[in-house]
Amino acid sequence: MGSIIAYDVLRMMEHRPPAIDHFVTIGSPLGLPIVTQHIREELSNTTVPHQVRHWTNLADPGDRVALDCSLTDDYRPTPGCVQVQDDLIHNGYVDRSGNNDRHNSYGYLRTPELSDIVREFLAAEDRI
Repeated sequence: MGSIIAYDVLRMMEHRPPAIDHFVTIGSPLGLPIVTQHIREELSNTTVPHQVRHWTNLADPGDRVALDCSLTDDYRPTPGCVQVQDDLIHNGYVDRSGNNDRHNSYGYLRTPELSDIVREFLAAEDRI
């Protein structure tokens, strides 16, 4: 639910600073039809918020919460905005009982794809 709240706040503050250098969603339900329908009812459309400079959506195809792994087709860029970049990843989290939990945040946080995003952000000299 965190990505839904973050998206909602970004849209409410769309024309106010600060700019968001890199918005990263992990295992997000933002692509689910019921979620996009509610956003369209409330905000009239599903677009990339204006202040977002880069949006990466990381999703495991086996994650039942991120059932629709592609946000690119649901969140169109407005003029001057970026397109969502969808990256399918493998969230290999296994709990102590040996059960796979493809939605577990620990699994997402340990992926090389997220590590690369964080490393690039921390290395950038022009970050805010």
